Amino acid sequence: MDSIKRQVDQAPDNPGVYLFKNKKGKYIYIGKAKNIKNRLKGHLQQLKLDPKERKIFEESSKIEWIITKSDYEAFVLENELIKQYKPKYNVRLKSGSGYPMLVITDEEYPTVLISRKYGEIKGEYFGPFLPARTVRAMKDLIHKLFKLRTCDPLPKRDIVCFDYHLGLCSAPCVGKISKKEYSLDVKSAKSFLSGNVKKIIYELYDRIQDYTTKMMFEKAAILRDQITAMENLVQKQEVLGLPYEEADIFYFSGKKVLLIVVRGFRIVGKNFLDFKEYGLSDSFVDDVLTEYYGKGNYIPDIIIVNKEIGDTDNLIKWLSGKKGKDIRISFEIIQEIRNFIDRNYNFTEMSELKRIFKDTFEFDMSHRIEGFDISTLQGEYTVGSCVVWEDGSMNKKEYRRYRVKTVKGVDDYGSLREVLYRRFKKYKELDQLPLVLIDGGKGQLTQGLIVKDALGLKNLRIFAIAKKEEILYTDDGRQINLYESQELLKLFTKIRDEAHRFAVSYNRKLREKEGLKEVLDQIKGIGKKRKEILYRTYKTVERISQASEEELVKLGIPRRVAQNIKEYLS
Repeated sequence: MDSIKRQVDQAPDNPGVYLFKNKKGKYIYIGKAKNIKNRLKGHLQQLKLDPKERKIFEESSKIEWIITKSDYEAFVLENELIKQYKPKYNVRLKSGSGYPMLVITDEEYPTVLISRKYGEIKGEYFGPFLPARTVRAMKDLIHKLFKLRTCDPLPKRDIVCFDYHLGLCSAPCVGKISKKEYSLDVKSAKSFLSGNVKKIIYELYDRIQDYTTKMMFEKAAILRDQITAMENLVQKQEVLGLPYEEADIFYFSGKKVLLIVVRGFRIVGKNFLDFKEYGLSDSFVDDVLTEYYGKGNYIPDIIIVNKEIGDTDNLIKWLSGKKGKDIRISFEIIQEIRNFIDRNYNFTEMSELKRIFKDTFEFDMSHRIEGFDISTLQGEYTVGSCVVWEDGSMNKKEYRRYRVKTVKGVDDYGSLREVLYRRFKKYKELDQLPLVLIDGGKGQLTQGLIVKDALGLKNLRIFAIAKKEEILYTDDGRQINLYESQELLKLFTKIRDEAHRFAVSYNRKLREKEGLKEVLDQIKGIGKKRKEILYRTYKTVERISQASEEELVKLGIPRRVAQNIKEYLS
């Protein structure tokens, strides 16, 4: 790390991009700055406060930089390099591409297609669809309601295909529908997808009257289905008449990011963004927006964010350039949207939670809380769990589970001491300690304090929470009735319940695994490796018994042994 610190001193006082590189030659973090040297010094100052900053420096063997003419050029270059190299410590969405949209194609007889990159297909775009799995169902619904052709490209044929008989296509390829009628179906589909259905509904009612007069009752029935679907769509909308036709709303709460999509003056989608990597806290908001729109997601006229952005001007310039017209970023979430969020989601503003915490306990709240619990079945399969709450949400990537090794029989206190000792040893390497929460009462708290003293962790704070009474026991001898503070009650019971769930699930998994192995030990030809293969694949005796002989053979089980398994379990 000393070598890296010396490289920081050699960095230029210019705008540009800097790249942390590990010993294998891979870029692990890429950033931008108006002044590269000052920004790198800022990273150094964060080493003791941010564990991720420390990891970046510890894993790096070299810092490279590229000087640019302006900070905007650095902004653009950073995004291109992150897209190219995918550094492990930059913000990365789990979705490898943009969220799916539907496209009504720009053709003589349009169809509806799915696209994950805005502009790759010529036509009118609708979406994105959140969650992503809904896009396929919506595409099928468009075919069912509006009969847009299912084939792509439009073929030339003499007879209709099977989709016509299924009622999924109006068969323009063989002239089963006029161009004028098909155009109305396309117009109706666009209105349905956009939510602007008022004008088209009147046109459909007029067409129904025309079909009825001409005794074309089958066509009139199709239009009635379309009208019913549109009316149901409007009735189901919880928030209508918003003051913007299209907008993306990003609501940040700790490491959670809720995206609300507004199209046609109404909410059409909502979902939490899912990340592989969260990046650094001081640039999290900026990085989420550039990562999301850098994947080809549609850029609306207005982007609304509930947190300040570090580089607003360059972000607006970059987004406007990608869209081809000026966009606006707002930091004001209107009351209708706030009410919608409050009704549907249980967010706690971190600033308010930290204030309540400090007022109650008289010290600053840690950004990380680790919860512990023990699970056993009459002294067998005793395990411990460690779950992690970090910056407002549970961080499942940091969960750890422990199988108790030194304690025999029923001894909850001894088991807890072992688990805590194994975990607390890791704390000696940290500059910033987490707050520890143990599932239990005074007795469990005492075990934590014993381990703390044994390892000399003077600054470690430990709480314990008793079930039912919801009393929080603190390491300075206080007893806090959590029912007197709903915010603290929600925080600590959430962590406690998750630690309990994680411990019980591990205990159950071990019991199932050992029970399965005991059964398999009775079958001739099943050794250690084959037991592991069967357990990893099937988990339970019942699922193995349901597997066919051929299926077992495909797993690498010899046919003779597969026959033994089927015979024993039949």
